Amino acid sequence: MTPRSPVRGAGSALVRRLTLWIRHVSIELQRHVTHGRFESAIGVTVGAVWLGITPLFLLCALVDYFDGGPDAAALLLSGAVIAFAGVVALWLSEFPSALPLKRLFAALVCGVLAALVAATAAHFLTGVAPTIDSSLAEGAATITGTNSSTVNPEQLSLGMLLFRAFGQWLASAGLIVVLVRIAPHLGVGGLDADGGVSTRSARRLAPKSGSTMVRLLLLYVSLTVVLLVAYSLAGMPFVDSVVHCLTTVSSGGFSSRSGSIGAFNSGAIEWVAIVGMLIAGTSLPLIFRAFRRGDLHRFARSVEFRTYICLVVTAVFAALAWSGNWPKADDVRETVFAVASAVSTTGFVVRDLNSISYGAEAVLLVLMVIGGMSASVAGGFTVMRLMVVSRYIGRELRRSIHPATVEKIHLGKSSIGEVALARIIGELFLSAAVILPLALVLSSDGLNFEAAFSFAISALSNVGFAFGLNGPEEHLRTLGTLGHLAAASLMLVGRISVTPLLVTLGGLGEPMQRDIRRWRLARHEKAVR
Repeated sequence: MTPRSPVRGAGSALVRRLTLWIRHVSIELQRHVTHGRFESAIGVTVGAVWLGITPLFLLCALVDYFDGGPDAAALLLSGAVIAFAGVVALWLSEFPSALPLKRLFAALVCGVLAALVAATAAHFLTGVAPTIDSSLAEGAATITGTNSSTVNPEQLSLGMLLFRAFGQWLASAGLIVVLVRIAPHLGVGGLDADGGVSTRSARRLAPKSGSTMVRLLLLYVSLTVVLLVAYSLAGMPFVDSVVHCLTTVSSGGFSSRSGSIGAFNSGAIEWVAIVGMLIAGTSLPLIFRAFRRGDLHRFARSVEFRTYICLVVTAVFAALAWSGNWPKADDVRETVFAVASAVSTTGFVVRDLNSISYGAEAVLLVLMVIGGMSASVAGGFTVMRLMVVSRYIGRELRRSIHPATVEKIHLGKSSIGEVALARIIGELFLSAAVILPLALVLSSDGLNFEAAFSFAISALSNVGFAFGLNGPEEHLRTLGTLGHLAAASLMLVGRISVTPLLVTLGGLGEPMQRDIRRWRLARHEKAVR
């Protein structure tokens, strides 16, 4: 008996039509705009980022104008300059026929730097941040989704408030593109519910990677709308709901209140934020597959998701046990909130973290380092890499007892190759090599050791809050020029990843290295003669 073909619903047909339309528009735009004389993936990427971010400037300028705010003209002017620069970059550039991995990483880094320039210009021209270094730190926090700021959000105009929130939301949307296009080349992806590598399985959600990106972006938009409705039903005002739904689903953490979520003093709002933060730390391909096929058991079958939830539960019990007192209902909710905020790298707070024990601080710092699941919008080292490293340590301990043992590292149904394993361990080593000297820089610019070390971890994991000062959000405000530059560097490295940045820097130094080698060779030949 011939099996019946699966019936596709209207939703699938709508997704296919939308995918085809977006692909057609992208091809036509590339054909008509990117026809320059220079083949440059960097130029195309920078121009696309600047031109793509221009509608945000226009939208926020209009909102601020009708709201009577002071930043409409500055936002419109900075948006016009960014748009002009983007058009020029696209007009001069043409996408190359071949794109080596080195140039792909360089395009990624330059695209992030282009977004940083746009966000920095908005903060500086509007006067939100009066100096270049503080504007740079604010711009880095916006595009990396880090809840660290030098300004009071209650003093911002509505236009800049929305610009910062939408900036974090769009940055995480761009991270989805990186997930599908670039993350597979890193070879350090995680596992989905079916045991496959999540960055590769994300590409298999549809026959082509463009269709996959559309599906994941539609899921991202849908989760944003759901959170908007949930915050509104929980009693949050509409503007605050818009800001917080954008910064929750993106794991950004910017708030419209100086006290973050705790300023609303509502248990219902806090529980909505907890659920939203945990979703932000969950793998997007896993969520897509589970809800599209109506198979919620996929979450239970995912080894990474089980580990993710176990980390959250264990951290909650550990933090409550270190408190020294029998916890009340409010204490449990606040502890769950702090754990969810740290592991999802969102950075929301509900109370002064100075009141928690040193043991709970250590738990939250460990969660910041780990971060969310792979193929999610959360930062950190990711749960999958933690599992790989732990299994690697176990294997090496067994090899020390049985040297002749030949053993592969397995996660779920998949095995981790030695190349991917080396890259994961290399990422961990390079992150440690970055965080230690920059923590010393932060310590030399006004922070005590506890504050500098915890803020360095928080910035590298794109969380935001830290310990050691009077408030969890006072660290960036305490720093000077050197500290702002160090903090911005940590945020960018945490979001981009160390490997693409070092590959790009190595590519910039290649011409000088070739000249040095030629000079040494010529000198050697003269000495021989």
